[in-house]
Amino acid sequence: METTKINTILWTLVIFIFNAKVVFSNENHDSEKHPLTSTVSCPQESDAEGRRYLTAGMMPSEVMFNELRHNLPGLKNLNNKQIMGMMKLMGPNYYWTFDKKNPDQKTGALILAHGFGKEGDLEFHNSMTDISSKHITTLSLGMSMMTSKHIECALFELRQSGAEKIYIVPIITTSHNTLAQQWEYILGLRNDHAYAKVKSFKPDDVVFLKPINDHQIAKQIVLDYTKEISVNPKNEVVVIIGHGPVREIDNQHELEIMENLAVYIRENGKFSVVKPFTLQDDAPKEIRDKNVNQIKQFMENATLDGKKVLMVSNLMSGKGIQKKIYKDFSGLDYEFNPKGFLTHPLFKEWILQSIESNER
Repeated sequence: METTKINTILWTLVIFIFNAKVVFSNENHDSEKHPLTSTVSCPQESDAEGRRYLTAGMMPSEVMFNELRHNLPGLKNLNNKQIMGMMKLMGPNYYWTFDKKNPDQKTGALILAHGFGKEGDLEFHNSMTDISSKHITTLSLGMSMMTSKHIECALFELRQSGAEKIYIVPIITTSHNTLAQQWEYILGLRNDHAYAKVKSFKPDDVVFLKPINDHQIAKQIVLDYTKEISVNPKNEVVVIIGHGPVREIDNQHELEIMENLAVYIRENGKFSVVKPFTLQDDAPKEIRDKNVNQIKQFMENATLDGKKVLMVSNLMSGKGIQKKIYKDFSGLDYEFNPKGFLTHPLFKEWILQSIESNER
């Protein structure tokens, strides 16, 4: 009788351990496929407009501050408090979901952007309504310098809403800059982090789409904005100005992409000259100043040649560095169209086309 009891207990333990092993094995398998579903703790409350901010428990380590100083030369001489102040000016990392429009929706669109200020973010959110009518949609905004949780939580929310495949849309001009590289690191597409080392993950239900680069729609948008301020193309010189990355090798790649925009505008707009430039706005001051002076010299020479100077950009938002650009070139004779890609009707078409071409 005693032996029977012992055997029963032993078999019970074996069955329990086996079942536990199966459960944990399945959890690990799910973790590889969807590593965010069981481990992430996301905010349950949102503000009046639906934004979900990630503020609790976010205390950067000394290692993170040192990584930022190493990776971003402009921060080299700043102390921790100054870096935190700068990051505060950049705006928070948060995510913003749209209500699911159709119960049959199975694809998700996670739209990544660095943020455009509170007013600019609201305009951006409103402009993405058409995307949410076709796909379960969430915006994830912020520079991702010291956290990836806003991206992690956004993916979690999309899955909770029924998304079986998620397309990540980077709202950025090209992949040749630190923000794009940080996003790629977070999503397991590269090993090196561009800012601080944060949590990364490589879910297999996610497709990371290419930025707009020199896509035909990008070319058309810049041409449209140029035509809006043009009077006599044959006597006009066009400057395409870009934000520009920090590293010089990335900057050269970006200028090559912008040159393709310039060729299209020159040929299709019949302008005298079209020239791309970048500010490298986040680079050390001496680099940015050098770029500004180079652009000024080009504009002054064109004016001396009797040409009218027009300026457009490939910036995403119309509410970004435009104020700085006006200040940089104050006193020069030129016409600037400050509009960004986001407000052009074709930009939404680019997002939808990018998703649809990857669904096939």
